[in-house]
Amino acid sequence: MKIEEFFKRGGCISLFTFPFLIVGLGVLAYTLYCFARNEQAKKWTKILAHIEQTDFDVHSRKGTDVYEIAIRYSYEIEGRKYLGDRIYFGYGGSNLEGQEELFSKLKNSRIIGIYVNPDKKSEAVIVPGWNDSITFMLIFSLIWNSFVGVFFFAPFFKDLDENSQSKFSYKKMVLGVAVIWILGFVILLSNCFHIDIENKINVIERIKNIDSNTE
Repeated sequence: MKIEEFFKRGGCISLFTFPFLIVGLGVLAYTLYCFARNEQAKKWTKILAHIEQTDFDVHSRKGTDVYEIAIRYSYEIEGRKYLGDRIYFGYGGSNLEGQEELFSKLKNSRIIGIYVNPDKKSEAVIVPGWNDSITFMLIFSLIWNSFVGVFFFAPFFKDLDENSQSKFSYKKMVLGVAVIWILGFVILLSNCFHIDIENKINVIERIKNIDSNTE
């Protein structure tokens, strides 16, 4: 395709949407990275860790309150003490839903089971495997990339509908994006893939309630 023809078909839109497409692909790449690391963590060494501190941070992000758990735990391997703060790869602040239960579970625990990377003992997670953050980031990146992709690839497929020999057309691409959007929002709004992450935490010892032991 010549440059003149490219711009006649709306190439300016492609150039404008290119940075947004890069952002979307970056989010998708990060999501797949977190997914892979969380899956790897399932095979890591299981050991015990002492929870040193658990806080519930609240900060504003674009006018919306974001709740995030900040945890600090320690563990010992071969006589050396390590400190960890990762719940799982990809964990970040979100709305209040689900965060209170997770915070309560960690706040009332003294000793928990964690997973430590045998090749890098300073790297550990509390909960490996799939989680809600992965679900959200994956669906968000697919919705974002499909929407931006329609505008980015429009100049390349704009007139393919006129070619009866074409197996892939612009209209089919738009229809595919609509399907992705509908399925994505249905999954997010219905919360059908929600995982109670607090139930996956292996609590070995809870903090005793001093008041209940006082006569």
